[in-house]
Amino acid sequence: MRSISALLLIAVIGGTWVVAQAQPGDNGYRSAQTIYAALGHPDTTMNIGGGTINVTFADGAPGLDRGKVLTWVRDSAVAVTTYFGRFPVSKVGLLIVADDSSSIRDGTTFDYDGSAIRVHVGRGADAAAFKQDWILVHEMTHLALPMKPQNTLWLQEGSATYVEPIARTQAGHLDIKSVWKWYADHMADGQPESGDGGLDTTHSHDRIYWGGAAFWLLADIRIRERTHGHMGVQTALRAIDRASSGDTADWNVREVLRTGDVSTGGTELIDLYESMGPKLMLVDIADLFAKLGVAEHDGQIVFDDSAPLAKIRRQITDPVSAKTAG
Repeated sequence: MRSISALLLIAVIGGTWVVAQAQPGDNGYRSAQTIYAALGHPDTTMNIGGGTINVTFADGAPGLDRGKVLTWVRDSAVAVTTYFGRFPVSKVGLLIVADDSSSIRDGTTFDYDGSAIRVHVGRGADAAAFKQDWILVHEMTHLALPMKPQNTLWLQEGSATYVEPIARTQAGHLDIKSVWKWYADHMADGQPESGDGGLDTTHSHDRIYWGGAAFWLLADIRIRERTHGHMGVQTALRAIDRASSGDTADWNVREVLRTGDVSTGGTELIDLYESMGPKLMLVDIADLFAKLGVAEHDGQIVFDDSAPLAKIRRQITDPVSAKTAG
């Protein structure tokens, strides 16, 4: 996973704006003022899933193939719409900053003056780079949750890390084994080390992203167990998005989680938060994946459909879940 930038850490907290250290290819688009000023003059508009995406190519983004970029934007928005049942916000500005790389990098979501995303796209990015990209779906997933205080950044980043591959596979853009390989390769990285406390106190990149993702996976399993697969985290996240209207709302963590719990008729989210947020909770990732029927042999994912949680594993990525989540 790409490293998190200082600006991303600040931007997703919501409300505090600083000028981050310059990055290659930034062209000055590092502060809220320059980003929102550029977004005031969009080059093109897309309407997807009930939301409007105003796309701006910073400084004209010379050297970029706009057709490829816009197809990638549309595909990313379709994936997020598939998961949430609609595009998460009514309007977002998307700033595309061209650089001299061959990759897509440094995605950042803002809520300073309306929903906004900035992402760097390399002039050398080929069709494979756009097809394999996860960054824009990750950033668009951030649009669905109200911003929260800094100590619960792990909930925000964890949800985007957990949802992004599921959204892509439900939309038919990613194969199911790739989803579980991504989780299998990284989720244990989010477990606490000696001396660590609860997730609310962590400053570790891996714990913020992968400890947070483990929270959402555990919640998904618990909700599906109680509801016999009729509901999951997807139900809860859709309800949170609809009630809040997305990332610009100023909700505290308990408002977010209780709204999700009300939608499923349970208390899994708030109960799990009380166990993992302020307190230390170890998750046996190896045992959890064994129960889900996920194993990795010679770099390849192998499923065991006789495992006790195999049915839930299939439900999590099933496109049918996207149609019935509420």
